[in-house]
Amino acid sequence: MHARYTERMHTDGGYLVISLDFELHWGMFDKVRIGEYGDHYRGVVKVLPEMLATFTEHDIHATWATVGMLMADSKHELTRLLPRESLRPRYNDNRISAYHHIDATHIGDSEKDDPYHFAPSLVREIVRTPGQELASHTFSHYYCVDGANNHPSVFETDLALQSHIMHKFDTHPSSIVFPRNQVTDAAIVSCAKYGITAYRGTEQHRMYQPRRDDRQSFVLRGMRLLDAYVNLSGHNTTPLHHTATAGPHNIPASRFLRPYSRRLRMLEHRRLRRIKDSMTYAAKHNEIFHLWWHPHNFGTHRKENMSNLHDLIAHYNILKETYGMRSRNMREIASAIDATR
Repeated sequence: MHARYTERMHTDGGYLVISLDFELHWGMFDKVRIGEYGDHYRGVVKVLPEMLATFTEHDIHATWATVGMLMADSKHELTRLLPRESLRPRYNDNRISAYHHIDATHIGDSEKDDPYHFAPSLVREIVRTPGQELASHTFSHYYCVDGANNHPSVFETDLALQSHIMHKFDTHPSSIVFPRNQVTDAAIVSCAKYGITAYRGTEQHRMYQPRRDDRQSFVLRGMRLLDAYVNLSGHNTTPLHHTATAGPHNIPASRFLRPYSRRLRMLEHRRLRRIKDSMTYAAKHNEIFHLWWHPHNFGTHRKENMSNLHDLIAHYNILKETYGMRSRNMREIASAIDATR
């Protein structure tokens, strides 16, 4: 369904890459209860089509890294896909496992009665929209660092299940975003076996290096929050030649687009200026600026969050006109790199 992108890589003007971690409650059940966060999930039904319409209007190409479990049309389909116990991931705290969540929680029968765990209709909208890449966020929101002691066959089973469920949307995963950005060398080797050509690595500054979730200290979180407003870590843009590797290409993150905060609304201009400055740096220096967020981040305060997105896209359009910046999804960047070899 998706033609491979074979344009020769032009470096003038740099690239804007956008990736979204589409996970709903599969990525949050170990952090919050549905009752506490349900408005964010329900808001995705409205805001995701708005994002797609905005991307279409401005020819923005994006990668939608999607948890395989939410692609199921029903609980019946999902449970039929679950692997045997020995091929399910195990963690020090197994309560972070999606399989434990399925066993311990009542999950509805379909998207109609459970929009927190199922979203196949939204996935179909993504696939139908030009320039959008349906990618992998693993089948079970798999944690590679927390599950570092799992046998490689466990993660590869997850990769196989993701490929299987994406097949019904007439596509296959070419790109992957690792849940909680837990990237490991072993996982990248496994991804290469399954045809993955690109992954989103972490920002290059040490405050963003992959860690187990229970080692994300208060100080680190505070530094990352401050970095959203003040340039502590640099622009985190990437020269194109740094993304070329023997296996899947690392297209590192540059900035997380934090959602609108009423509490911090007086600092919104500074937060957006931080992103725009790095976008401009990428355009001027012919580098990649990689922006990412979760659709559920826009699930509340939709008006304010979409206004911020329009503001950033308006800035991209200026950079496109002034420097020749282009919008490409992760698969397109990887294909273009390969075409230059």
